[in-house]
Amino acid sequence: MKALKIISDLLPIPGYTVIIICFFFPFLTIKCNTTELVSVTGFDYVIGNDVKDKMEKSEMAKTIKEKMGKDLFDNKIENDSLSEDSEENASQEGEETGNLGKQTKDEKTAKILFFVILAVPLLMALSGLVISFTKSKRKGLFHIIFSTVGFIFLLSYGIMIKSSGDVNLLSSLGDGIGAGMISINLGNAYFVATIFFLIVILFFAMVKYLKKLYQEEQQIREESVEEFYSKEEF
Repeated sequence: MKALKIISDLLPIPGYTVIIICFFFPFLTIKCNTTELVSVTGFDYVIGNDVKDKMEKSEMAKTIKEKMGKDLFDNKIENDSLSEDSEENASQEGEETGNLGKQTKDEKTAKILFFVILAVPLLMALSGLVISFTKSKRKGLFHIIFSTVGFIFLLSYGIMIKSSGDVNLLSSLGDGIGAGMISINLGNAYFVATIFFLIVILFFAMVKYLKKLYQEEQQIREESVEEFYSKEEF
C-alpha cells in the first residue's frame, strides 16, 4: 500500500501537466496527402480563435478555389459578368450554406459549444494539478471526478468532430479535387490528453478498490480475533 501511496502522490502531477501541454498542440489536423494544411490546437478553441478563418487563409482554400471554383463552406464563385439579380441570389445562397466571412447563428452557437467542451477538460486538468499539491484526504476521489469529467468532454469533442457537417463537406470537396487527397483527423495531442485522463481514472479507481478490499480484510481479521478471544474467555 505504501508503493501505491507514493505513486498516487506523484502520478497526477506529470499526468495533468502533459494534458495541459497537449492543449497547445493540434487537436485537429487537415492534410493533403501527407502535407499538413491546417492545424487547430485545443487552446485555439478555448480562446475563441476562428477556426474557419484559419481554414480560409490556408493553401487548401486557395487550391479549392483554383481547381473547383468554390470557397470552403461556400457556393460556387460567380463571374464578374453576372447580373445584379444573380449576385443577390448567390449571396443569399451563400448565407444559407454558411460563409467564412460572416458567422451564422448556428456557427456562433457551435463556437461557444466547442469552447465549453474544451475549456472544461482544461479546467479539470488545472484543478487536478492544484489538488495534487494539497493534503486533502479525498484527493483520490477528486482525481477520479476531475479526470472522468475531462475524459467525457474530450470524448464528446471527438464524436462531434467526426460527425461534423463541416468536416463532411471538406471531405466531399477533397473528393472533387482528387480522391483521398484531403483528410481531416483528430490530432495526436487530443489522443494523448484523452489517454492520460483515462490513466488517472483507472489508477485511482484501482487504488480505491484495493483500499476497500484491504479495509474489508482488516475488518474480517478483527472480527476473527474478537471471536477467538471471546471463546477463550468462555
